[in-house]
Amino acid sequence: MRLDQAQIRKLGQKYIVTTLKKELPSTVSLLAYNISKTDMSVYNLLCQTENETQNKWMTLRIADHPLWLENAQQVSLDIGSPADLIHLPEAIQKVFSRYENTDQWYQMSKNDIAVLSLLDQCQQKGLVWAVRLPEEIFAAFKKRPLDLQTDFMEAELFLTNRNNVNSFLLPIHLSCFQAQLAQLYGRNLLFSQFARHHLLKLLPTNQWVQPVLQKEQTNFDWQQLIIHNYGTDFYQKCQKALYS
Repeated sequence: MRLDQAQIRKLGQKYIVTTLKKELPSTVSLLAYNISKTDMSVYNLLCQTENETQNKWMTLRIADHPLWLENAQQVSLDIGSPADLIHLPEAIQKVFSRYENTDQWYQMSKNDIAVLSLLDQCQQKGLVWAVRLPEEIFAAFKKRPLDLQTDFMEAELFLTNRNNVNSFLLPIHLSCFQAQLAQLYGRNLLFSQFARHHLLKLLPTNQWVQPVLQKEQTNFDWQQLIIHNYGTDFYQKCQKALYS
């Protein structure tokens, strides 16, 4: 029986996840993963626990095509064609050897947790964040790179309705918050959807965010930290949008 492309993709993705679990070092666990419905991509959230209070995280992308994001804090492993999956165990071992002690492993700061908590609150009320991309990047639909340090930071930022951007679009001018979104997006803790008006919506990757919030120390007043780091005006704008 000849397999179609969808069947090949699903079998390949299943093999990738199974192989990754087998090849993980004893100190590293696969906390969450998500797979693409259109290509062979598998995004993996890895956690290395050094002690009971300190976790290190890595975003490991295993795919058959280049990542469209530039300056993203993740390790990308190109598997080539499905036939090349036979070499995956060795490739995974090389990843952990090469990146054992590098900045590709990141820790979640209190500010990271505070912003993730805010994004979680927003999505529960049907609101998400979005940036307006330049025409040439938007039209290329991931075939042209998006640089998170330049293109993303130069884009207009909005708080908007998840299901209907026409119904609500609140401009936000705060570069330090936008930089935090860029970092989380580059770690795959946010995923993107193209929308009208050249908007790229950024939604929390729930199967990642919720385990992170559970595993990290979140017993602090994250709202006060948002106010401290981003200002009362920003926080009040968000709350007004959420509860108006």
